[in-house]
Amino acid sequence: MLGDILTRIAKPQTNGIPRLVFLHLPRTGGTALAKDVLFPNFPRSSWCHVNYGRDLEPVDGADDPLRWTESRRGRVRLLAGHMPVDFARHFPGQSEYVTLLRDPIARTISDYYHCRENPTNPAHEAARKHSLIEFVERGRGLTHNCYAHWLSNAVYGTVYETDDEMLEAARKNLRTFTFVGITELFDASVRRICERYDLTPHQLSRRNRNDATPRGSDVSAAARRVIRRYNELDQVLYEEFPMRFRNDQAHSQRSRAERDTLDQPAHT
Repeated sequence: MLGDILTRIAKPQTNGIPRLVFLHLPRTGGTALAKDVLFPNFPRSSWCHVNYGRDLEPVDGADDPLRWTESRRGRVRLLAGHMPVDFARHFPGQSEYVTLLRDPIARTISDYYHCRENPTNPAHEAARKHSLIEFVERGRGLTHNCYAHWLSNAVYGTVYETDDEMLEAARKNLRTFTFVGITELFDASVRRICERYDLTPHQLSRRNRNDATPRGSDVSAAARRVIRRYNELDQVLYEEFPMRFRNDQAHSQRSRAERDTLDQPAHT
């Protein structure tokens, strides 16, 4: 009997609800989503914020659940941050992944100006020294197919013989995600996540926004061509997966409109 009681105490009480995992791809609006929307919906004891560098060492004082006991990892209901795409395998129980994708050209421009404005960023000096075009051509920061590298785990050391293999691995992993939102439709993406996981929307702040980033029209056509050339794989992912979101959104809007029509009295 005592053994049964101890087992029940040690076992996380999840009621069969999968863990929510938010894979934060850099410069996509993930800081606002995590800190303004996701974290406030969970007790502090049940969420884990990670920020792993390429060497799988935690950065900026983030949690390091790899050093936790399995029991403690089992109590985590929300896992969010920069991490390998398969990181939830270290946590017992089922998990569901969500993420945001942003137009690759806009994301790369944002990365450049983020590096320029942040002295602690490893690419800060290069961003201050080089123009946007030079920064991208030299592969500084996260300017070459960031999504493909992150979603295939290449950023964490997985090696592929060809870019096509890396792209296919990224595609395969992204297909397992429950939800892929779009930064350009941020409010709608947040609303869909909240609806799916029964979360309460919260007021969004300006967390991690870079006001120094120019508008798209202020970036030269030559710079945009260079960025596109070095982000062809990301462009494929951005065009393929957010299309599912747009299609689902259109279907949802039609269904909502039909319900509203049925609920309203006929005009006379």
